Amino acid sequence: MEQGHDTCIIACETLKQELLAAMEKRGCGCPVTWVDSGKHAWPDKLRVSVQGAIDGVPPSYKTVLLLFGFCGNAMVDIEARNHRLVMPKAADCIPLFIGSRKGREAYGARTYFFTEGYLNSGGSTVSDAPRIYERYGEKKGLYILKKMLGHYKDFAVIDTGVFDVDAVKARVEDFAEPLGIPVKLIPGSLSLIEGLLSGDWQEDAFLVLEPGGKITLDDSIEAGKSQNTALM
Repeated sequence: MEQGHDTCIIACETLKQELLAAMEKRGCGCPVTWVDSGKHAWPDKLRVSVQGAIDGVPPSYKTVLLLFGFCGNAMVDIEARNHRLVMPKAADCIPLFIGSRKGREAYGARTYFFTEGYLNSGGSTVSDAPRIYERYGEKKGLYILKKMLGHYKDFAVIDTGVFDVDAVKARVEDFAEPLGIPVKLIPGSLSLIEGLLSGDWQEDAFLVLEPGGKITLDDSIEAGKSQNTALM
C-alpha cells in the first residue's frame, strides 16, 4: 500500500541520502520536512524540533511518517495531535542504515558506525575531533578521544549504496589510525526505510500511533529491546 497525497514525512537530515534514494526507487512524492541532525546530541532539543514539525503539518495530511530512531528517548512524549504517526521501532539510526534491528544486533555493542550523512552532520565525533585537538593539543586531544572511544573494537562504514564508500572509508581511516582502531566496510540496506514508505507496517518493525496518541517510554524500551545499541 503506497502512501498517497494525504501523507508527509518528517526525517532526520542524517538519513537524507538514503531516504531520497528509497523515495526515488518507490516513486514516492511525499513532501519531506528535514530536522537538523546536530540535535541528536541533545534529546530534549530533538524532541522539541520533531514536535514542532508535527504541529506544523497541515490538517490535510492524515499520516506523518517519522524517519528517526528513538535516539536516547528523544521521541518519548511526542504527540500525534490530529495525525497518525508511523515510525520504525529502532533505538537509534543504525538499523535504518542496515535494514533491521536483527541486522544491527549481529555487530554487538563494540562497533561504532559511520555513513556519509553522519560524517557530514554537526554532531559527529569526527567533526568534533579538530576542535578537541585545537583546544587540548595533539597529545592530550588524542588521549581524550581514546578515552571516549576506547571501548570500541572497530569502526564500520555502512555501504547504503548512495555515497562514495571508498572516500568515506578513507576519511574514517584518517581519524581512526592514531586511535589504533581498525575500520571495516559492511553492507547496508534501505529495506526498513522502504517499508516505512510502503505502508506495510509490520507490528514488530513499526510503531503506529493513532490521532490523539503519545509516544511512551514503553514504546522506546520496546524499540531497543534485545538490541545491543552502540550510538553514533
